[in-house]
Amino acid sequence: MSTALLILGILIILFVMLDILITTLTVGGGGPLTSRVSAGLWRLALKIHHQRSNHRLLLFTGWVILVTTALLWFSLILVGWVLIFNASDLTVVNASSKQPASVWERIYFVGYTLSTLGMGDYQPNGVFWQLATAAASANGFVMISLTISYLIPVVSAATQKRQLAVYISSLGGTPDEIIARAWNGKGFGQFDQHLISLATQIALQGEQHLTYPILHYFHSVERSKASVLSFVAFDEALTLLEYGVKPSAQPDPAALRPIRRVNAAFLRTLTSAYIEPASENPPPPPLHLLRGLGIPTVSDREFWESIKHLTKRRQLLLALVQEDGWTWDSVASSQTTSRGDGLDDHTLIDQRTLH
Repeated sequence: MSTALLILGILIILFVMLDILITTLTVGGGGPLTSRVSAGLWRLALKIHHQRSNHRLLLFTGWVILVTTALLWFSLILVGWVLIFNASDLTVVNASSKQPASVWERIYFVGYTLSTLGMGDYQPNGVFWQLATAAASANGFVMISLTISYLIPVVSAATQKRQLAVYISSLGGTPDEIIARAWNGKGFGQFDQHLISLATQIALQGEQHLTYPILHYFHSVERSKASVLSFVAFDEALTLLEYGVKPSAQPDPAALRPIRRVNAAFLRTLTSAYIEPASENPPPPPLHLLRGLGIPTVSDREFWESIKHLTKRRQLLLALVQEDGWTWDSVASSQTTSRGDGLDDHTLIDQRTLH
């Protein structure tokens, strides 16, 4: 018997099962293997995207990472048990002739044992290998169950992620547009109700990103459904509200301050995706559109001075945008983004024939 193969197989199985358990049953991010493989595939796709812009590639990459994760777990568990059952030539025998199985036949035996099919044309030879077969079958059942119970909620969470993006996009496509569309000429009306509602949804998204780190790699081609752009534009809009608009015209602090903290908590979850703040500062959101609508604002210099302490926060927002394959213009420039316009009534009427 080859002790080296036996030990190596056990170590591979223990490592992969630890990765599966951390990824599927904890809320602290993905396992060491899953996190690095996912990040590596995404960075490869981003590199290709930066050379030749292709948002559909990024859209496809998210689903590739999801499928690759499941296949990687099963493949490595299979390799581990194959090594164990190949530690000796007498581990598995033909059920009819009792002749020792070949290497390929042992691989076949391990495969249907892990999948719990129980074909029965080959069987373990001896008590020790019978116990090993039972352990392999239990291991396969647990792995498949955890994988399925992990994959299905990820799809549901991705849908909620797009739902949140559409909600924010309906408020406006850029930070200043969100504020401008909420202004009713005298104040911000019921905008604080949106802030309260969004606080709950963003908090949920933050926890889902911790539970399912793979959500970070789900990209959207449609800008109105791009959660990263929507979230960053919304956080910049809150910066405008808190530091650009005069206090006398701001929404209720009981609605504004909690949503800022919820957004900060969401940004802290990005460390699980290995995102570091960008080295440069994004340009501050402009105040001229707000002034043109009669919204009371502070001076530009006062605004710039008051947001200096937000440098790291805004650099992290820039890194988040870049890591999702976009540029800052996609957030801040009304000339390069039409997320809000695409949801207006006249646009839908122009694109569809109503019956």
